[in-house]
Amino acid sequence: MPGIFGVIRKQNEDRDANEKLIQEMKNRLSYNEQFTSQTYSGAWFAFGLVELPLEGEERLAIDERRQMASAFSGYIYDWKNVQSGQISAPTDKKATRLIDIYRASPDNWPEKIDGSFNAVIFDLEHKRVTIGNDRFGHRHLYIFEDDRYFLFATEVKAFLAYENFKKALNNNAVADYFNYGYLMGDKTMFSGARKLPGASLLNYQNGQISVRQYWDYHYGEESRQPIPEMIEEVDALYGQIIRKRIGQARNIILPLSGGLDSRFILHHTLLAGHNPRTFTHGIKGCLDYKVAKDVARFLKLEHFRFIEIDPRWIAQYSEQMIFLSDGMMDNSPAILIGIGKQYGLPAESSVFLNGIFGGPTNFGSSYFKPSEIVKDISHEEKLNRIKFTLGGDFLDDDFFFCFTDQFRQFLKDRYLPSIDDEFRACEKVSPWYCNQKDIFFIKNRLARYMNQVDCNRFFWHDHFALADDRLVDFYLKLPAHLKPGRVFMRDYFLAKLPDLARITYQGTGVNLYQTRSNFSKKYEAWRGKMRHYLERLSAGKLILYNKKNYHHYNQWYRACPEVRDFYESVLLDERTRRRGYYNMPHLEMLLKKQRRGAPGAGNLSSLLGFELFNRLFVD
Repeated sequence: MPGIFGVIRKQNEDRDANEKLIQEMKNRLSYNEQFTSQTYSGAWFAFGLVELPLEGEERLAIDERRQMASAFSGYIYDWKNVQSGQISAPTDKKATRLIDIYRASPDNWPEKIDGSFNAVIFDLEHKRVTIGNDRFGHRHLYIFEDDRYFLFATEVKAFLAYENFKKALNNNAVADYFNYGYLMGDKTMFSGARKLPGASLLNYQNGQISVRQYWDYHYGEESRQPIPEMIEEVDALYGQIIRKRIGQARNIILPLSGGLDSRFILHHTLLAGHNPRTFTHGIKGCLDYKVAKDVARFLKLEHFRFIEIDPRWIAQYSEQMIFLSDGMMDNSPAILIGIGKQYGLPAESSVFLNGIFGGPTNFGSSYFKPSEIVKDISHEEKLNRIKFTLGGDFLDDDFFFCFTDQFRQFLKDRYLPSIDDEFRACEKVSPWYCNQKDIFFIKNRLARYMNQVDCNRFFWHDHFALADDRLVDFYLKLPAHLKPGRVFMRDYFLAKLPDLARITYQGTGVNLYQTRSNFSKKYEAWRGKMRHYLERLSAGKLILYNKKNYHHYNQWYRACPEVRDFYESVLLDERTRRRGYYNMPHLEMLLKKQRRGAPGAGNLSSLLGFELFNRLFVD
């Protein structure tokens, strides 16, 4: 995503060399013609900012009087626990205010910021640099260092501007990519670069780097408040949050699905006096559209539009998706690029209210089941339960036989150790396994996978409508039994939004006053099996869509020649064959099975994404 980037020279000051490198990094990040940029170079450092223009807000500052400089990317909504007199700069001078905050609180300045941000501050007199981000780290920041330089940037591709940055792959990261569909912890696809965790405070001085985590998830005593009291608390709280996210935007883009999160955000946006432009995407007749249309009709929305997904967008935008994600995601979110191009609104004056981080970290849902609200289970059992949740019981299926014998064994050998590397720290947050598992997936699936899926931030002023410090504090005290199955979210709708609760919830197919019958669940499962068998028995000639879903990669592969030809032209190419990772006869068999009705498009997307990453960044 666009943002801050910089160069710190460890020895032999050279302003011209720093200027050359920072300009080359800027060029690597300036791939969108709408982006604007600023840079500044000194004898021992250089830094810059590439971003969508944001009118009337200072985001990079050079304070020659105080011998300080600063820049930030993302959004600062307010300041927290700041005493009178600590800030002297005007309200719109946010980068200068960062310097004020740092000078007053050099050891904990990120904790004074209410926002979603990455920020850097330079103390020019003492040659000291400090970098901080918000609690969640949803706006990724990456770092790299060798004997000559320390580099930072919001996209790994910026490091390719440095001639000594080696394109050596991190094999453990590659294993994560294929095993789970995303990278765990702080890994990137390159062995020399790593992600800065959320809630980090990095300090650099005299060639030494230290990183301290200033906040972490911790579960104390669960709230004993009555549910109606908690509902009133979160309702008042979110009313404040949404107003800060919207600010003075002239256009508000709000994706409206058949779920509850977007319904919740929409209600509060309207309550704040705004008239958002809502969009629903999918295939004709999908449940998301039917439900969203009912919501739009009930709320009398002025701007509601359905965008039909064109499967050709997969072929058109896959390379762009891999480029934007630095190869840490497969190509499947490419359809989101195509969807965004249909909005028809100016990016610089539009706020995209993104509900992608709904659920965990606020109050909507959890990553654990009621049966996992337990304490006394072994570490091994915990790892196996996480492995099952991740789909690790299928390590000998067709997908894994698409790799050479040696590489397939490496993937299997890395499956549990990679989970264990990240899970051990999560055991400290609470004695309850449910909370440990929740934080594991919040720090990995939510912070890594969902971040890579969200390509909207590359094109819009993307505000995370459900990620806020106060919401996560609320979530941490919420009793565990109210989290699975959206129990508290349901209680909220029944108490505060009873009419919206009467509209079908896409997740269950019934409204919140109803309980889905066992017959309905069994019937849906039976229909799913019938669709599967009919597509297989017809050798792929029957294209059957489950309209409960908005995306249909398996069906699009068979129905759209452009998509099928794109996958096969890349995966069967001689360059892919020479790469040496794939068992080509088995891959050819998997492609043939996909054409003949098998459900393997997700696996093919992983294989395709990795090959495209190599072509874009390694070759």
